[in-house]
Amino acid sequence: MITPDLINNTPGMWYIDAKLFDSDWEPGLTLKFTSFTGKCLYWHTVKKKWSTEGCQVGEKSTPVQTQCLCNHLTLFGSSFFVMPNNVDISRTAELFATVKDNYVVLALLCAFFGLYLITLLWACYADRRARSKRKMTLLEDNHPGAQYNYLIGIQTGHRKNAGTSANVTVKLIGSEGESSVHLLADPDKTVFERGSFDMFLVATPFPLGDVGNLRLQHDNSGGHPSWYVDKVTIQDVQTKNVWHFFCDCWMSADRGDGITKKTFNAAKSNEIASFRNIFQSRTSTGFRDEHIWVSIVSPPSRSPFTRAQRVSCCMSLLLCTMAINIAFWNLPVDESSPVIFSMGSMNITWQEIMVGVQSGLLMFPINILIITIFRSIRPRMPAKSKKDNAENMRPHFVTMHAILKETEEVIFLVSQSRRNKMSNVSQLETTADLWPALDKVHEFLQLMQGESESDPHWVHCSKFLLVGLSRLLTCLGRLDPNSFPNPYDHQQALNITNTLVRKAEMVFSSHLAYCPPPVKTEKKRTRGCWLPWWFVFIGWFLLLSISGISTFFTLLYGFEYGKEKSIKWVMSLGLSLFQSIFILQPLKVLGIAVIFALMLKPVAVEETEEIELVLIEQQEKCRRWAGRDGL
Repeated sequence: MITPDLINNTPGMWYIDAKLFDSDWEPGLTLKFTSFTGKCLYWHTVKKKWSTEGCQVGEKSTPVQTQCLCNHLTLFGSSFFVMPNNVDISRTAELFATVKDNYVVLALLCAFFGLYLITLLWACYADRRARSKRKMTLLEDNHPGAQYNYLIGIQTGHRKNAGTSANVTVKLIGSEGESSVHLLADPDKTVFERGSFDMFLVATPFPLGDVGNLRLQHDNSGGHPSWYVDKVTIQDVQTKNVWHFFCDCWMSADRGDGITKKTFNAAKSNEIASFRNIFQSRTSTGFRDEHIWVSIVSPPSRSPFTRAQRVSCCMSLLLCTMAINIAFWNLPVDESSPVIFSMGSMNITWQEIMVGVQSGLLMFPINILIITIFRSIRPRMPAKSKKDNAENMRPHFVTMHAILKETEEVIFLVSQSRRNKMSNVSQLETTADLWPALDKVHEFLQLMQGESESDPHWVHCSKFLLVGLSRLLTCLGRLDPNSFPNPYDHQQALNITNTLVRKAEMVFSSHLAYCPPPVKTEKKRTRGCWLPWWFVFIGWFLLLSISGISTFFTLLYGFEYGKEKSIKWVMSLGLSLFQSIFILQPLKVLGIAVIFALMLKPVAVEETEEIELVLIEQQEKCRRWAGRDGL
């Protein structure tokens, strides 16, 4: 017989202190009663809603299973969602005190965290190296007055010893002219390493037209001169036209065909949109960027999603997977759950489908939101130091030899276009050679003045000539008059150059009026919206919060299950992770690649914020070189 002394009425839980008067029992025993509610529902096909008509909860119902007794046959359920295993948070201290008897889950988490810290240190070091290599290179041998820009991206292959120590040069050959031979080098970083993607800005005096050929060459110098070039992209910064060159060959004296100088043809539209090319590009991009685990080793070189962030996202993803897996692990089978799909002896029930759906919904924050934030953050661009600006503003010593060399170079670059109908001059060696060169420039100005129809070619040619003449006028003004045979020659050179500058201004203004530059519109981001740099703190906050919550519940469930069940769960978790990393995610990458290849959608050319800074640097270089503003 039980005589209740005190009843604590808590929703869903009753605690009753009872004294037992039977001689076989000791007095003062506290009993704990747990109450639960159950409800049987079925889908009413006429009323189109859930109903309880004709159904009641049976006596065999438990907190994890519901017995429904109905007087009709229909699909019914006691709950739309499948509830995870029960765990009492109020017993946290009690469960954590059992760590000495059940250290399985704790040991697993410690191992994962130790591996994470080691990998994070390596990732930070690799990110620091990659940050220095991310720089887009403004070629030093670009002519300061050239203002028509091409962006060259060169992908070095991933084969063994694919990188080169040799000096590489490039020449662009277009339908309306050729560029100079440019040395592809950067004083601040090593270029053309294995698997690297290097970007260079090449400036020309005028548009080259349709770039149909690319000439690459190296001097076979250094300890490992052999170079495997994968592919090259050339983008016209002004028109956004892109040309692809599928090189896929060795440039080496002792490998491949033994040639270190090759001319490549631009790929045709059917080659770019071929299934093979798109599938290979999408697969490579997918494994290096979309497969979150594999991308840690070799992410895209210019991605704002760093290795440290990828490692941390993998750790958070792992912890979240562990928490969800242990919460739904070894759930009692609901015999009343309808079978949705059956193949032989394999049956997929509604309960299993709902567990998968709920797990996916719980994984959304780590798998989508946090990763998307890190992918979409606009990188912070380093500000140019004032020291560099001060050094660049210092006037340089002017000599007659330097003036003649610069004038010769301007005329040579203009003569590289067939439309200009301008022959090159012989080498300028003395002051007497300056007068024929100025006459040739005057003839070219008259040619441009006589062109009735304006286009970007004449706009950029007239601007390039204006910049060159402005530079010549500035240098003549600073030149020692004694550099000429007599002072009259110096004054005459100043007068002629000043006249040519005014005429060049008139020609440039005329062509610019009839062919104005395109209005700059806001760029459409093909790769999603770009977030401010400070969103990185939001991403880290969400990542750390989810990781902490997942770790807490994983430990709580592990202590609740006990040692034997925890060991079985660890084995189940290992199989689940292996399946996800090595089977499901690779299949996802390959599937997406096949879909895009069948839809014939090539990989878009990467947009980057750095190009704006490099263009500004080139314009500033032109302004300083010419010695005047407004150019």
